[in-house]
Amino acid sequence: MDSSIGVVEFRSIAVGISAVDIIVKASQVKIIDARTICPGKYYVIFAGNVSAVKNSINVIEDESKDFIIDSVAIPNIYQQIFAGLTGTSEIRQPQSIGVIETLTAPSIIWAADAAIKATDIDIVEVRIARAIGGKSICVINGALSDVTESIKAGIQYPQEKGFLVDYEIIAAPHEDLYRSIL
Repeated sequence: MDSSIGVVEFRSIAVGISAVDIIVKASQVKIIDARTICPGKYYVIFAGNVSAVKNSINVIEDESKDFIIDSVAIPNIYQQIFAGLTGTSEIRQPQSIGVIETLTAPSIIWAADAAIKATDIDIVEVRIARAIGGKSICVINGALSDVTESIKAGIQYPQEKGFLVDYEIIAAPHEDLYRSIL
């Protein structure tokens, strides 16, 4: 797996579909996921080396800037992010829970990556704008101090961009909460 990813979210489905072709022709990158999301948006996740990912983002921003809601390039992505996106995360031990909620796919993936890079936490889930009103969430698990620090790190980008909806830290969740999210 290549170590960097790019994530771009479009306000137009047609432009998003066309962007997939532009992105892969601009640099040697591989499409990881590309699909429609609520409400009537489209996102693309692609991987490659850092320079290839950044080049593809630059090209698509030049081509489609009026239709881009948000975009990020994330170097040295943690593989646990992909497990969170596919619902295959392995949780070592249920502890404290943190939740970050954003308005864009790029901002939640950036938040999840920043959270896991900050401390020793587990990514429980990264859900992107499907069946949740166009919002995206990241759920993390770990020791309370780690969850607190990871949430602080994870909300920086979405907060700066105005894409942060909210975040929560649940110190000692009831076992019913664990069963509902794990």
